[in-house]
Amino acid sequence: MKKNTEYIPNRDAVSAAVLQHLDGLRGIDTHCHHLSDDQFQNMGLKFLYDHSYCSWMDTYPDDEQAVQEFLLRNCSNSYFYWLRCAISELYHLPVNAAYLKELDKAIAKAYEDSDHHLRILEEQCRYDRILLDNYTHPGQVESTGKLFVPVLRCNMFAVCNCKSRKDHNGNNPSMYIPGIYEKNFDGYLEMISRYIRQYRVLKFAIAYDEGNRVRNFSKSRAAAAYGQENPSEAAYRDFYEYMVYYICRLAGEHGLVVQIHTGLGTMNDTSPIYLKYLIEALPNTRFDLFHGGYPWMDDLLGLLHNYPNVYADLCWLPLISTSAAKRFLREALEIGGNNRILWGCDTWTSEESYGAVLAFRRVVAEVLSEMCQEGYLSCEEACYTAGQIWRGNALKLFGV
Repeated sequence: MKKNTEYIPNRDAVSAAVLQHLDGLRGIDTHCHHLSDDQFQNMGLKFLYDHSYCSWMDTYPDDEQAVQEFLLRNCSNSYFYWLRCAISELYHLPVNAAYLKELDKAIAKAYEDSDHHLRILEEQCRYDRILLDNYTHPGQVESTGKLFVPVLRCNMFAVCNCKSRKDHNGNNPSMYIPGIYEKNFDGYLEMISRYIRQYRVLKFAIAYDEGNRVRNFSKSRAAAAYGQENPSEAAYRDFYEYMVYYICRLAGEHGLVVQIHTGLGTMNDTSPIYLKYLIEALPNTRFDLFHGGYPWMDDLLGLLHNYPNVYADLCWLPLISTSAAKRFLREALEIGGNNRILWGCDTWTSEESYGAVLAFRRVVAEVLSEMCQEGYLSCEEACYTAGQIWRGNALKLFGV
């Protein structure tokens, strides 16, 4: 049978229409670790690479002659590609060995204005709001920028069964709630309950602590490890898992959203699937699951399909692997619809945040234009979908 192509829009035209539609909207960045104002010192290429995901893969050389080899051996890596794109576009110079000195001068000159990093977020990234996860001072915004909405990172409440223990970021509840360990377990829970209700968004990055496996919902079992310096491994685990459950339950009761890091981390029980029992037990809690679960993307897609209280967040994923992000977005749209997909930059600097925006725009434009070319979507539906992921879904979920 001959295919009727009369109403199938041109792929390039759809991509252009999607990008133009996004240009008219200010986005809501669901997840960011933006540095405090006072940390933007001694600005240049080395600072930007050292405070990016590129530093997870390789170390920026001190020797200028070694920088060319550094850039060449990492040229295929997604982190490097998108940071390079952002720096080139923002400072109007190519990132290669021939322009290192000029780039350093251009970056340093721009940062003579202390608001430069904030203007990139407002004018180039075009953000309306940024949900800020400050892991060194949980729940605090250390910037003069008006875009930031504080997110409370809750690892310490689950990890620290006593005053001497700290989470992987060096935090303990007693640093923020004086006298909390002077209470019995019921008092500990009540003080946490009062504290977290100051926020609208909670965050767990337990993939860097004890992992995402949560199955103990018993308060009595959890109490056995509370206040103990050396609890048994089983008792400590019961405390940890119950505290994650307790905080997520409170979130559902008080209309808060819970964000959870899934996928990469310690890679010990960090797949999204280990959250299945928690999600199932708390249907009134809305879970914003991060990073597409990479590399266990299918696990998050399965949860998205089965549980209406699950949201799939693309944050970080287009930077990890742009091709993986395209695959994930396409399947998420097919099995979950366009109303439970979100995006965030998950970066420390404005330059890398802009790189994340560029990566997101490419992923969305290519996926949606491909679906239009197949007759799966109309151009109007593609533009609507892009806007929902960039802004609409987060606006509804977080109310920011």
